[in-house]
Amino acid sequence: MKKRLLALFLASMLALTLTACGGDKGGNDAPPADNTGSTDTGSAGTENKDTKEGYKIALCMSHQTNAFTIAVGKGAQEKAAELGVTLDILDGKQDQATQTSQIEQCISSGYDGILVEPVSVDGIVPAVKEANEAGVPVITVVQTMSGQDEYAKAYRGGNDTNAGELQMQSVVDLLDGKGSIAVLYGPMGSDGQLARKAGYDKVLEKYPDVKVEFAETANWVTEEALSLVENWLSTGTEINAIVAQNDGMAMGALKAVEDAGLQDKIIVVGVDAVDDALQAIADGRLTGTISQDAPGQGGLGVQAMVDFLDGKTIDPVIYTECIWITADNVADYMG
Repeated sequence: MKKRLLALFLASMLALTLTACGGDKGGNDAPPADNTGSTDTGSAGTENKDTKEGYKIALCMSHQTNAFTIAVGKGAQEKAAELGVTLDILDGKQDQATQTSQIEQCISSGYDGILVEPVSVDGIVPAVKEANEAGVPVITVVQTMSGQDEYAKAYRGGNDTNAGELQMQSVVDLLDGKGSIAVLYGPMGSDGQLARKAGYDKVLEKYPDVKVEFAETANWVTEEALSLVENWLSTGTEINAIVAQNDGMAMGALKAVEDAGLQDKIIVVGVDAVDDALQAIADGRLTGTISQDAPGQGGLGVQAMVDFLDGKTIDPVIYTECIWITADNVADYMG
């Protein structure tokens, strides 16, 4: 009898052992211990990465000092709220060292993904490489980076070369293919500055009678543009048009032109279609601007990152639409 009881006891223990080692093959519904964090076990503090609510995403902007970059951030925040993800916006203050440090902090803080508007196309590369090595996906927004296809999962934003080409062609048409212009660049070496200039050059090579009298950076800043244009005008050099690579600089240029009483002689144009520029166009002061849907760029970036984290295949590049806005159609773009 004792031998029979011992045999039954051993058989029961063997069955329990086989069940514990067999995982879901024995019909056990417990999640596999794969350490990926992809399944919610019900434990306190454990995130469920199969749902969007668990994602924490950083948006590293080059700066947050003008209406355009603020609009990009707002669009990203609205999309994040719609999708139920956490989004933190970091201000790079137009300093590469600051942005690099922020990206490194995002990696060490456990962000699931990083959206970046690069301060510099080259300067950002080492930090993005670190993110790659840590398994943290990076998607660029607004501006691309060197090695974009190799280091970033995707790009969401405007086509700055097309924007520059459309802007310059519109100005040349207004000048009937001849005249003197001045150009206000964004930060030298930034993707926006380089790409928009490429668009300018593509147009200008076809119009030898259009002469560039001045071309300097105002770093996207209204006050810097105001000071530069005041200096240009003080030389007495004839200028028929001022082409600014963003609306903030265009508004600074416009103030300098108006202060000099030259608003009827000098065309001023910008890029970004921010509210102040649109109102100035509606008021008959600013000649035109290019819309690339700033809020849409931020929103597309967040959507792409969430889709990637969800395991979906995403397009490597999606551009927002590029539109020339003047007094003829400005009412369609004013909120």
